[in-house]
Amino acid sequence: MILVIGGSYQGKTEYALKTFEEVRFFNQAHLFIKKRLSEGRNQDDIYAELKAITSDGQWVIIADEIGNGVVPMDEADRTYREVAGRILIELAKEADEVHRVILGIGQRIK
Repeated sequence: MILVIGGSYQGKTEYALKTFEEVRFFNQAHLFIKKRLSEGRNQDDIYAELKAITSDGQWVIIADEIGNGVVPMDEADRTYREVAGRILIELAKEADEVHRVILGIGQRIK
């Protein structure tokens, strides 16, 4: 599994499509996490579901980094920020490669 992260609208998808061939893509993993949280799912369940979806074959998971910036005042938004960050940490630990994209420029960080 390959993880591609970066800020919103920084060119992650374009970078991944150009860089990785013959893989499957799971784009906007951060929004998947947010949707599952809104449905009442917990961190462990969301992580397990994401792992199950991407278990067969080579996958590139693409997600926004949402933990850099102002801490939200809303409790639900803070929870989302924390859960997404923790899930991405676990994915990064397991990933064969991790790439960070800023201004359309990708850099392999693992």
